[in-house]
Amino acid sequence: MFKKTRFIVGPIALVTVLYAINRLFVKERIENTMMSAWPIFTMYTNPPFHKGESIKYGERRQTTDDLPSTQYRFSSSSPKTSTQQVTITKLQSPQQKLFTQSLIKSQKQVTATELEFNSFKTRNINCAKLVKGDELEIKEARKQPRIIPSYKTLINHTENCDLFKQVYGYNKILNTEEEKQFPVAFNILLYKDVAQVEILLRAIYRPQNYYCLHVDGFSPDHVHKAAKSLADCFDNVFIVSQTENIVYESFQRLQADLNCMADHLAKPDWKYLINLPSQELPIKTNLQIVRILTLLNNTNQVECQRGSGMVLKRFIYKHEYIYRQNRRYKIVRTHRKYEQPPHHFVVAKGSAYGLFTQEFVKYVLTSQIAKDVLDWCRGILSPDEYYWAMLNFNHHVPVPGSGQEACLHVTPISTYVSWAITKKSTECQGRWLRHICVFDGGDLKKLVNRKELFANKFELKYSYPAIQCLLEWLHNQTLSPQSVDVQFYKGLYLKKIIYKLDPWTGVKPMKYNETI
Repeated sequence: MFKKTRFIVGPIALVTVLYAINRLFVKERIENTMMSAWPIFTMYTNPPFHKGESIKYGERRQTTDDLPSTQYRFSSSSPKTSTQQVTITKLQSPQQKLFTQSLIKSQKQVTATELEFNSFKTRNINCAKLVKGDELEIKEARKQPRIIPSYKTLINHTENCDLFKQVYGYNKILNTEEEKQFPVAFNILLYKDVAQVEILLRAIYRPQNYYCLHVDGFSPDHVHKAAKSLADCFDNVFIVSQTENIVYESFQRLQADLNCMADHLAKPDWKYLINLPSQELPIKTNLQIVRILTLLNNTNQVECQRGSGMVLKRFIYKHEYIYRQNRRYKIVRTHRKYEQPPHHFVVAKGSAYGLFTQEFVKYVLTSQIAKDVLDWCRGILSPDEYYWAMLNFNHHVPVPGSGQEACLHVTPISTYVSWAITKKSTECQGRWLRHICVFDGGDLKKLVNRKELFANKFELKYSYPAIQCLLEWLHNQTLSPQSVDVQFYKGLYLKKIIYKLDPWTGVKPMKYNETI
């Protein structure tokens, strides 16, 4: 009996041992094969297009699936990668196979996004020389082919927000404790080129800041969709709760900023608000902006002009709005003399853009005096260039953050704009558009040395080499923090005035005595 049992158990034990050894060998083989066969795609250092080629604006870039396999390489040195992958498929359980396929798919997605993002970089350009004003480099930059992102690119890339922020560098932005303690609110008004808005956002983004995007109500649906897809990837970026239909020089342009301001007040921990058009870019780092705003000592920074600079035709006569059925409208100047501003306010002209304290924003949205002045602005042309200046420089009304600066002695620092007064080449190396310079690489040397915080304007299609190099310069400035001119910025709010306001007299300037 014992012999028969031993005769049966012996072979079974031997088979069991061999099976266990085989399982261990197979497991090790699977793990080694997966490590060696794992596909890591990399892009060649040369751009995926030949010099002289370009892709039309709005055209879809090729994804990983579109490109030929010769543009990729595997990290494995084994020539049997494909055979090994087949082995994986055969040896894995259904659950393991599904997991491996999902990882491979995720890696391909990373590669496709990275490839497309990197394809937008102009390779044959030396940004250091461009910023220094090297003439040969400026000429060469103008010749470079440009592949630029579009709203389609942005919509595709923001389908995976984690991947988008990783590839675009939002997760790598340096953020000092000083910046964290000084959150800033931003209004960004746009009507096209959401891809350029993303570039602006990337340049000024910090997790503690707030960003309100106002998309023109007249913009196409794809612009609204792209803006929403961008905002949905961030907790601190949002679409304005009420959209305005904006016509050039209309009251709705001012109302759009007010709508964003109202939404920002629901987030009360910010210190200053800066309103921007989508075609601006910073020429100071976020840390420098924070330090400059701190030096303003809780006062607003708003441009102001009196006398001939006020453009009298905009407010001497009443302006009215004529609406059509398609929601479009035009602004018509009547022959009726317009009424005087309320509360003995004197007309003052400034800019649509400024640096506003939170208390000033609260005052604008809650004060009856501010609301009365706003109603008066409905009857003038380009009210966004008058409203802020009038509230800030009529010192007989105690407006928060207005300080005591004289209207005629303002040094605006919010935004630099090169206006076509004489159209000198020294003022604009780019091109003139509606009396404003559209900057290119030849303007960078001047821009990086200015005192303002932002520069307007850049166009995605025309200014792309300049945009790329300005972003690179800002990044380098962030890595090696630069000081600011403390005496200059601190001195902006030290000018005190004592004057007697005349009643509203049309064109007479204010009388004042200035003391420092």
